[in-house]
Amino acid sequence: MWYRHASNFRHHINRLWQADGMQQARVITGGIVALILLAAVCIPRHLSSSPGLVAVVPASFHASFQQGGVVLRGSLPNERSKAAILEQAHALYVKKGLRVIDQVIVDTQVGIAPWVDNIPSLLPILGLMVERGSIIIDGRSLVVTGQVSGPREKADVLQAMGPAVRAGLTIEDHVVLVPTAASSPTAVSLAALQLSLNQVLAKSSIEFESDSAVITNKGQATLDQIVTLLHKAPTVPIEISSHTEIGGEAEHNLQLSRRRAEAVKQYLTVHGLTNPFTTIGYGSTRPLSNRKHQPGLPQNQRIELLMIRTT
Repeated sequence: MWYRHASNFRHHINRLWQADGMQQARVITGGIVALILLAAVCIPRHLSSSPGLVAVVPASFHASFQQGGVVLRGSLPNERSKAAILEQAHALYVKKGLRVIDQVIVDTQVGIAPWVDNIPSLLPILGLMVERGSIIIDGRSLVVTGQVSGPREKADVLQAMGPAVRAGLTIEDHVVLVPTAASSPTAVSLAALQLSLNQVLAKSSIEFESDSAVITNKGQATLDQIVTLLHKAPTVPIEISSHTEIGGEAEHNLQLSRRRAEAVKQYLTVHGLTNPFTTIGYGSTRPLSNRKHQPGLPQNQRIELLMIRTT
């Protein structure tokens, strides 16, 4: 009898051990599944931020005189930077009869570079060259190549490179001096003077009272800077062109622009300039933009001064 009870007890104990083992197996299996699910959710998130999965292309820029115009090439990170460069290129060179050939690419894979915002300030360098010059930025260095007429122009080139140096670029200066005759203003000195005029007008336009040819105090201050510059070339013919905003009657805009151009001529001559001046009023026929004025963009209403080369 006691033997049968002992046998039943052992059988009962074995069943308990088997049940407990199955429970442990289920716990272990559930834990493994949970770990696998956790890994599936978390690991990709860490991997997605791992460096090297997406290659960043360095920004680049190249400007040179070719094909009868200024050719702009390179890869930039956004449209804003490209627009600023094109705006400056047009302001500097289109009025001189040169085309601006846009071959700049905007690519979201191009990395942001601090020197990109300094490109517009580098473009006047090309106008200082006697022979065809070039500006090349490969993301690490700025290479400037060309010929200038003298030490002063060379100094102007080096000064214009200053912002690029502060932005972290290494300068490679391949600008050489070419002696020129020192009689009347040379072509290169006129180009440098024209760039200076453009820069003055870009920073502070010649303003007039609303719908009038009366020059404001701010406009007179800008003209005073221009008088100082033009005293360096007292015999060079100057074209004064006036433009109005879009809107209103075309004939009214045309007459207003003519009166404003004449007012600028009178101010310059009264202040001692002896240059042969030609005045032209274009009205609203040559707008810089067909859109309304926006902050940071040039206005259609403006005065432009163009130095005319006679040789």
